[in-house]
Amino acid sequence: MKQLQKTLEERKLNAAAGALILWVALGPWVWGYASNPAAVASHVFFIFAFGPLTLLIVVLRPAAYAVLAAGLWLAASPWLLGYATNHSAWLSELVTGALLSVVAARAAEINLAAFVPTRRRRHPPATNSTAAEPAGSHS
Repeated sequence: MKQLQKTLEERKLNAAAGALILWVALGPWVWGYASNPAAVASHVFFIFAFGPLTLLIVVLRPAAYAVLAAGLWLAASPWLLGYATNHSAWLSELVTGALLSVVAARAAEINLAAFVPTRRRRHPPATNSTAAEPAGSHS
């Protein structure tokens, strides 16, 4: 039963990564920034370089690390390639890149929660049954 659950989870990760790669392939035309040559060239390279690797992220850990790095590149690419003036372009790239990185990190079995800082809970001050003495009134 555990093996079946693991296989289903792996298929979900592959399907999610594949859907994100499809979104990357269609993004410039859907969001209207296909007239920018840098954006289109980046997407074409991205699809050919990392598309096949998304199929391997659950069986090859190095592929998952490569796709994780690719997701980070995708998230930063609008600013690095100069097409961040298009709001829908940078928003789509940022969200898609972040999601692709999360999927790849999950496939590589990286615990992302360990990287998120936790807030310490403040405990209420202990109440004392005796009234507090005013400062400087020690006799």
